[in-house]
Amino acid sequence: MPAAQRLTRIGTFGVGAATLFVGMPAAMATCPAGAILLPVGANLRQVVAQSPQGASFCIQKGEHRLQEIDPKKDQKFYGQKGAILNGSQLIKQFTREGSDWVASNQKQEGVRKAGDECLPGRPRCDRPEAFYIDDKPLKAVASRGELTTGKFYFDYDADKIYFRNNPTGHKVEASVKPYAFNGGATGVVIDGLIVEKYSSPIQAGAIGSTIASKGWTVRNNEVRLNYGVGVTVGTDSRILNNYIHRNGEMGIGCNGDDILIEGNEIAKNGYFAGLDPFWEGGGGKCAQTRRLIVRNNYSHHNNAMGFWTDIDNIDTLYEKNRIAHNANGGISHEISYKATIRNNTFKGNGKAFTVWLWGGAIQIQNSRDVEVYGNTIDMTDAGNGITLIQQNRGTGAYGPLKTVNNHIHNNKITSLTPDSGVSGAIADDDPSTMLSGGNRFNNNTYTGTSGRDEHWAWVTDFYDWSSYRQRSGQDSDSTLLIEQAAP
Repeated sequence: MPAAQRLTRIGTFGVGAATLFVGMPAAMATCPAGAILLPVGANLRQVVAQSPQGASFCIQKGEHRLQEIDPKKDQKFYGQKGAILNGSQLIKQFTREGSDWVASNQKQEGVRKAGDECLPGRPRCDRPEAFYIDDKPLKAVASRGELTTGKFYFDYDADKIYFRNNPTGHKVEASVKPYAFNGGATGVVIDGLIVEKYSSPIQAGAIGSTIASKGWTVRNNEVRLNYGVGVTVGTDSRILNNYIHRNGEMGIGCNGDDILIEGNEIAKNGYFAGLDPFWEGGGGKCAQTRRLIVRNNYSHHNNAMGFWTDIDNIDTLYEKNRIAHNANGGISHEISYKATIRNNTFKGNGKAFTVWLWGGAIQIQNSRDVEVYGNTIDMTDAGNGITLIQQNRGTGAYGPLKTVNNHIHNNKITSLTPDSGVSGAIADDDPSTMLSGGNRFNNNTYTGTSGRDEHWAWVTDFYDWSSYRQRSGQDSDSTLLIEQAAP
């Protein structure tokens, strides 16, 4: 063969394992020279375990089912275009029991977590087994008597899955493996793969599992249809230019220092697992971070927040993100500390929970020292604007969790829905601290249909434009523009 396509054999590992090669042909341009080829059918866990730290792997185009990988330090995993790690098993044999179709010999049973956080009518959200027909997850129910089209019942004692959809001519899959890449090793790179249909438990990632691992780079991947979280990382990690969508609980999770989340599309996460989105869900949620950067992402149509920093985050930066049509709000910075939220655009967030000052495009909840500027917000027909909320949340790692010393300036905020869409501050605990706490709104531009609508809140009540400025002393140099609502 031509020199450009020559492969060098370096060994075979175990029964059913792949022969390994170095020197990638030109057709494998997504993989670096010297990478170890992992063809379809290889035992990836075994090959990786028998390879040294720092090794690079090229995962061949095609579907690699039921694979779990435990990376070593500094190992790197590259996918040829179309390389898929699929944590489910393909089911082709079915029987009938009455009106139900049955898939037998289903012995998988994953780790159960967060059972107290299930939505009403979704009591099995803590069980990570998912069931798919033509790449669409069915809704899990707790008994055969609840079955209808679009639902499944897993009888764990009998190792059977029951469902009503006729499987003839359709692709039917049941998730089995808990992760594609386990956490723990440092310096791991995962690049150019499709990772789908893993039984990742609640709060665990199909990439990263339950360990907030240090120094990972996860880039250029498509991560979809996994039960829990798509990707979880730790200190010094990078999540770059991925398409993370339709995961059952949430798209991204992180914990640690100096994490960068940039250039990703994060969409339609948080729906099929049945977890309460006010507890956890949506585009992404990070806790106990320092110097987290969330930049230039497109987070949309997630069930909960577009992105959420919750619990002792400090020195956070959100910038140049596009945040749209997320059910419970846009960006939420909760029981946390110093942050900058700047130059982001928001549209249509918070439609599912426009109550009180919840559902904000930018929501600062029991957090302090946050600067919010240069953002453009359209809350017409959905959600609230920039909201400061104070409740009784105690004390965190860096002091009392009070909503104080936040500066909201030079933002453009629009609501063309009369009497809908509010910005400002509200407290249902210790209002005097919020009043004297140095929160400032200034030099913002608001657009509405009337200055008489109550689009503003200040600590204890809601006001029209004139009353708000008079009672609060806020936004004295800000502008209100009046436009007609769309017919």
